[in-house]
Amino acid sequence: MFKVKQLVTAAAILLVASGAMASNFRAADQVYVPAAGHLNASGGTFISDITVSNLENERVTVSVIYTPTTNLAGARQEPQYFNDRFTLEPFERREFRDFLGLAQAQGGLGLASAFGTLIFNACRATANCTVGQDADGNHPDYRDIAVASRIYFAGPNVNSAGTTGQAFPGIPWYNYVSMRAAPSTSGNLSKVAIAGFRQEGFGGQANTQRSNVGVMNASQYATTTLRLTLYQGANRTPIGAPRDVTLAPLNHVQGNLVDLFPGLSTGPTAVNLYVIVEQISSVAEPGAPASCGSDGCPGFLAYGTVLDNLSGDGTTLEAIYEEPLSGTALAAIYGSSAGKPNIRRSVRR
Repeated sequence: MFKVKQLVTAAAILLVASGAMASNFRAADQVYVPAAGHLNASGGTFISDITVSNLENERVTVSVIYTPTTNLAGARQEPQYFNDRFTLEPFERREFRDFLGLAQAQGGLGLASAFGTLIFNACRATANCTVGQDADGNHPDYRDIAVASRIYFAGPNVNSAGTTGQAFPGIPWYNYVSMRAAPSTSGNLSKVAIAGFRQEGFGGQANTQRSNVGVMNASQYATTTLRLTLYQGANRTPIGAPRDVTLAPLNHVQGNLVDLFPGLSTGPTAVNLYVIVEQISSVAEPGAPASCGSDGCPGFLAYGTVLDNLSGDGTTLEAIYEEPLSGTALAAIYGSSAGKPNIRRSVRR
């Protein structure tokens, strides 16, 4: 089975990772989809369509790790491994309709009811990437893919028209957020912000919206605690108490704002809200690689969702670093070597 790549530690690498996020780099041999599902509900089914792109000029075999979502109390969920789910031809792009519910014979996971996270791992088709990894979890036969997903409510069946849903682009493994970045100049790379939340009402109310927050432990080797703090507008006083969420390896939780923050009063004034997510502790699991140390190679992902209370239509809110790229990171991505000019602003102000 595939193991999650050991998370790198250097703050400089994390700075480059933030640059990759800013520049929308999505290719990697290991890609996270933080929320995906196949769930039956009143009047229809929530499903996730997944598109996987082979970015190599050779055949690749893709394996998948699925971890069911947990509750806000953090009940432990064990990852499920689906090895060698499908093989892609050179430069092939393949769409999987209802990936989690799709039969395994067709490359899907064949799950009758599921909601959680997916991790896609790609290997050269004729190789075995489960043995021979180096101390940092790398292997010469890893190959690059890109993943795109859309989760949506499909109506009475998956062929119904008029779907509503939201995109969850695949996130490369190097775009995790980590408390190991805390020694950076400002310390802001150990946390991310998600803005644009609204909590005006509940399902069925016209012209109002509600919001969810999702967080995922990106490390297979650690149990981590994340601190979520809710703010509004320019007020730097938190709304209610911060919410600490402890997650086992690869575990994921998603909750509505009022469940995460009981101090929030819903209604017309519950707009212009934002959440800061910070990793405050991480402890290595038994059997973690020695090179991960006592913190188990910590990392996490976070996102938000705003839903229309009448239609159920959702919009993904991405987490961002509240820190610009450093000069070192800019030089690493756009550097002036080999006779290239330095990057400069393209708009006069």
